[in-house]
Amino acid sequence: MITVAECISRSCTTGWLDRVHGELWLTPAGLVRRRLSKAASRANGLGPTVAVPLPRAEFPEAALTRVLAEHATNKVVTFESVAGARLVSGVTADGLRLVLRDGSRHKLLWLTRDPAYGILADVLPSVLGDRFAGTPTN
Repeated sequence: MITVAECISRSCTTGWLDRVHGELWLTPAGLVRRRLSKAASRANGLGPTVAVPLPRAEFPEAALTRVLAEHATNKVVTFESVAGARLVSGVTADGLRLVLRDGSRHKLLWLTRDPAYGILADVLPSVLGDRFAGTPTN
């Protein structure tokens, strides 16, 4: 099966100590974080790192397995596997905190100039229902 995905950020990291950016892809079934090179991270500057219309790509199921094998910071998170999620908004970075059904916790961060926060704020309530804690009110 082939899934069409949209790249909602090319500045995604897996935490504050992760200095190498990655692409954050939104698929109908979940999120895919794929690490980029250090040079690509430097080239991102302060963003935005994606333009409208958003980049699109096809992800065959086999490609998702390869993405996970490419690097330890790569992630494939299905919406079905999420026990809880919360968006966070910051001055320079926004993020998504996830708790999976297996008990593992994940953090995805991206530059505020990328559209990921707004897109996920629109999508997550409908796909996660009461497992989405909402967005903070600033």
